[in-house]
Amino acid sequence: MKCKYAKATTNIPIPDGYGAHRIREHLRGNGIVVGLTSIKDHRAGVCMCHREAKPTAPVTAEPTLTGKADVTKDGGEFIDVQTTEPVTDWTHIFQRFNLDPQAFEVVGDTVRVSTWQQSKALEDGTRDIVNLFSYRASFRRITQAGPDTQDIINHLRAWTPTTRPATHAGPGLSYVVGLADLQLGKGEGDGTPGTLRRLNKALEGVTGHIEQLRGQGVNLQHLALVNLGDHTEGVQGSYASQTHTVDLNTRDQISLALEVNMQWIRTLVPMFHTATYAACMCNHGQLARGAGKTNVTDDADNATGLIGDTLKVVCNLHPDLSRIEWVIPRDEMITTFTASGLNIASAHGHKISGNEENWLAKQSQYLTQARRFIPELWFTAHKHHADVKDYGPYTRIQATTVDPGSKYFLDQSGMYSRPGVTTFVAGSQLPGGWEHYRIF
Repeated sequence: MKCKYAKATTNIPIPDGYGAHRIREHLRGNGIVVGLTSIKDHRAGVCMCHREAKPTAPVTAEPTLTGKADVTKDGGEFIDVQTTEPVTDWTHIFQRFNLDPQAFEVVGDTVRVSTWQQSKALEDGTRDIVNLFSYRASFRRITQAGPDTQDIINHLRAWTPTTRPATHAGPGLSYVVGLADLQLGKGEGDGTPGTLRRLNKALEGVTGHIEQLRGQGVNLQHLALVNLGDHTEGVQGSYASQTHTVDLNTRDQISLALEVNMQWIRTLVPMFHTATYAACMCNHGQLARGAGKTNVTDDADNATGLIGDTLKVVCNLHPDLSRIEWVIPRDEMITTFTASGLNIASAHGHKISGNEENWLAKQSQYLTQARRFIPELWFTAHKHHADVKDYGPYTRIQATTVDPGSKYFLDQSGMYSRPGVTTFVAGSQLPGGWEHYRIF
């Protein structure tokens, strides 16, 4: 709307520099009467021209959108989640329920959608028609992408260190190697690729050490390659986030563990006249945990047994490896063997409860009475760090590991350990039964 002054001057130009009085007289000379107040209000910007409301777009009353998300540790489900547009990117849906879109993914074949039209009120009193959509879908936590298993296997097969067989004849000593807690598939730190790099470096160190000892006159005749357990990480049951941090599934973990063990067997066994492969049952290798931390079947249902049985079948097909003595437990938690006359009892260590000294003493007593086997050295693992203790009648050597470590344990305790593979020379003729202890 225009004020009286604006209407009067629509067709009558006002010369520049005129004050209110001269404008009034100028308009009177043209037959138009306008009061001084109307002129002053217009020039001050407080007339009807300036008070006129500017047009605004009508505000719509958006429909109320509902929905529900059921979330578990492994994923969850969206139930009747309503939207005003078709969903092609689920990011904003996860965000609506305060979920991290980078941590979850929708299971594509579970998506169900329905659509309908609804009347929407506008602020100006009119109504509009909008399309609404309702979604139902399952979602799961994203497991971190792991390395290409075939590339890892090809790399292991192609890596061949220089070896040479033993040259001394007659009774000699045993070179003992402890492959402990590899936990292949563990995604923390540098993950499985880092573990494999450390294993390759350790194998190079071990072969060099064998040649060095022989150069010093140490008569190494026998190899004891000990699988101390936990060669695989597993995918559930050990700790809450295990399923979401592994970088290999169970099948690939076992396949890779077989390849790693074969690499060590093919490299080291030809360097000795005789060889023993001994294995220990373990906790991460439990294959039938169900929803808990222990097998729902029996103790024999273990990756260690599967790996040992498979290696035995494969190696017996090759004339250079068929001479290995295999000590593969069925469900026993303590594995016993003799290395150059020295009785060695090995155990993963997860069954040690209470005071370790008491546990070792009681188990030694049991082995002596029930198996007629008197332990002269205990070889254990599980605790991921090197430790050697002399208990008098026997020494306990605790092996370290090449795994990528545990952020949780480090944050909680401030403790960490040197990664590597534990080795030593064993024989009944040695003082204490062992010497040349090394970690590679």
